[in-house]
Amino acid sequence: MFHRNKLAKRQSKSDSGKKKSVALEEFHYQISWRSHSAIPGQHLSTHAGGGYEFQGHAPLISNPDARNLDVHASLHDPFGQFFIRTFRQRSSIPVFVIADLSASMNFCGNCRKTDVIANFCSVSAYSAYRTGDSFGFLGCSEQIHWDLYLPLRWRKSISHDIIVRLNNFHPRGNSIQGLFDAASVVGKRRGLIFLLSDFHIPTDQLCELLEAFAAHDLIPIVIWDSFELEPPGTGFYRLRDPESGQERSIFMRPQLQQAFIDTYIQRRHELIRQFDEYGRKPFFVVDQFDPEAMSQYFYDGYEV
Repeated sequence: MFHRNKLAKRQSKSDSGKKKSVALEEFHYQISWRSHSAIPGQHLSTHAGGGYEFQGHAPLISNPDARNLDVHASLHDPFGQFFIRTFRQRSSIPVFVIADLSASMNFCGNCRKTDVIANFCSVSAYSAYRTGDSFGFLGCSEQIHWDLYLPLRWRKSISHDIIVRLNNFHPRGNSIQGLFDAASVVGKRRGLIFLLSDFHIPTDQLCELLEAFAAHDLIPIVIWDSFELEPPGTGFYRLRDPESGQERSIFMRPQLQQAFIDTYIQRRHELIRQFDEYGRKPFFVVDQFDPEAMSQYFYDGYEV
């Protein structure tokens, strides 16, 4: 009886020491263009290699690989040359998340937008890792916040330190100049870029921003709070502009509440129209990011 109890205690200790495995969330993405990277991956590529996509024929003497000998093409050559089949390989792409951390992103109603950004970074980093792509992150307001910068790496997840910094970061500044600077940091090699912002940006400035990233496959991620979309019921409220810091008191009546709702509906249509002009569909995140909805976004076709 003593030995049984001793064994049971040892077993309970060993069970308690085991870490519970937590399933990491991910979404699936795809591109409609060909990667110029020579590094193997899962995307369509311009490079010849050991893939399954037929590219064409080449003389055996220029590419001595008899395994891909095409007897039919060789027999029909009038000069009697031997021809082989050539294929395109699958290649990787760079994936960047660029986040707007200006003062307007400091709005907190039913969610903290920086928490949404941190969650999106974690999921997208793991998704890029699973797809075989490198991942990087840039946070910007009036300038690039280099303390939050993550250069392109093949990483299974972003470090816990960066998540803590994002969760404790308070967006500031009334300019998005850092987003324009980020366009030069990501380089000219075409990649997949997720641009996270509330997009409370003037039309002409938004067009300039989209032009700055014209060389890349840009996916606009619009982060809103449901509190913004539908304000609470009637009563006195104290409102504060996060960019200017100005405060004012208002009496929320039904007509004013409906005006708030109509303004955001109109803004949503304006953003869809603006992004459509650049051939992209915006992805709206309200309160919480849903990886399955992101996968569906790519499945339905993210281009207009």
